[in-house]
Amino acid sequence: MPTRVITWPAPASEAPSPAYTVSVNGVPVFVYGARVRSTIDPIDGLWTHKADCAAEQAAFAIFDCDGPVEVTVRPARPFITAAVLPACPSTVEGGAVRFTLDAPRHLTVLLDDSDQTPLHLFISTPETDIPDPADPHVRYFGPGVHEISTLTLRDGETLYLAGGAVVYAALPPGFAGTYSEQWKVTFYLGEVLTLHNVTGVTVRGRGILDASRIPHPGFPMLSLRGARDVALSGITLRDAANWNVIIHSSAHVTVEDLRIISGRLNSDGINSVNAQHVTIRRCFVRNHDDSFAVKTLEPAPPAEDITVEDCVVWNDWGYALGPTYETRAAITGVHYRRCAILFARHWCLGIHVSDSATLRDIGFHDIDIYAPTRTTGDPAGATLTADPQLLHMTIGADVWGKDPERGRIRDVTVERVTLHHDRFYASELSGADADHDIRGLTLRDIRLAGQPPATDLDALHLRLNAFVTDLTVTEG
Repeated sequence: MPTRVITWPAPASEAPSPAYTVSVNGVPVFVYGARVRSTIDPIDGLWTHKADCAAEQAAFAIFDCDGPVEVTVRPARPFITAAVLPACPSTVEGGAVRFTLDAPRHLTVLLDDSDQTPLHLFISTPETDIPDPADPHVRYFGPGVHEISTLTLRDGETLYLAGGAVVYAALPPGFAGTYSEQWKVTFYLGEVLTLHNVTGVTVRGRGILDASRIPHPGFPMLSLRGARDVALSGITLRDAANWNVIIHSSAHVTVEDLRIISGRLNSDGINSVNAQHVTIRRCFVRNHDDSFAVKTLEPAPPAEDITVEDCVVWNDWGYALGPTYETRAAITGVHYRRCAILFARHWCLGIHVSDSATLRDIGFHDIDIYAPTRTTGDPAGATLTADPQLLHMTIGADVWGKDPERGRIRDVTVERVTLHHDRFYASELSGADADHDIRGLTLRDIRLAGQPPATDLDALHLRLNAFVTDLTVTEG
């Protein structure tokens, strides 16, 4: 049986990206544009973005297939070399990049080892059991342009964004923000999709939810709070005005094959907050803040049993993977498995404790890190570290912490991590004091810049202070 290739025409108002054309088994695929790395307005407070700020551009395309396919990408600009990541062999001939895809997965095309104007490909298996638009329990957005302000889902409902649908979110008429003297900005409090105190809700499809019409810092995209048995899959979130997905005080949540591409600050990817039993798999996140984070904003309940697996990350700010910042209740059993980091502006893997909780049983397993050439002259890149770090694990006060006491880090495993680049990324471990320290860290089979597995701190380019104990570095 021949391979099926499923594509969807974009709305007529959606301008195609001028940077690429794409075909799959000879079938043209529409290429969308997306703003990334929006220019920062460094006011005295919380940094923000002007409504008409400049931004870099990325491109993305969406298609489904159920077997092997041949993909042809034709960039508009001249180029010499191309890479298809993660780890997909390709050829360059006649101004085109060609590769064979054996099974659906999310890929990125880079030209000349540069992070400028990449092409992100969101590729999945064909959908089954597409919901009936006439079903009273279904909120259905078909192909074309739609406009909403906010949308609240109820128990047992399905929100479906069909392929070719672009749903634009905007502030409700007459909605006024709240000015913060502390941060010197106007916050727009609310959310685009609200899933609060619900059970059995599904959000799915192949459409796009776009928040470009909401000012920064504005509504998060998807907010779960007190939710149970929720499934999110397949849709693309573009240009979030704040966090993309918040899984707050919720349990038994599955996020699968979600695609995120955001260029504004605070656009965290998928954050599990005081949540339990969360599984995140086969997602793509490109964003301008922490990408896959775990937090505890409240002193209860704890965050427990969080798994992120087979995901692809392009991180333009902050931490790519790890529990970070607000840590006011215990965080236990967080594991990142078989993930690929295509780009990380600051920290690839990290744990940062700024409040009083203990973080325990944290793992990073089978992580591949790639490193295209960084841009220069970007104020975001010069604000924190001059170069990205492989592992950044710290305990200390910061502007986001509220507790007067610091916490602790216990029992962390970092294993089978490979940096696919000819330069080294350093690492840093720093406890706060003798009572608020890091204990029980195993670094196993860490390979940097084509070298054999590291067996000591020097080989890892690792710096640590006196408040890190029970540290093991081993090759296997």
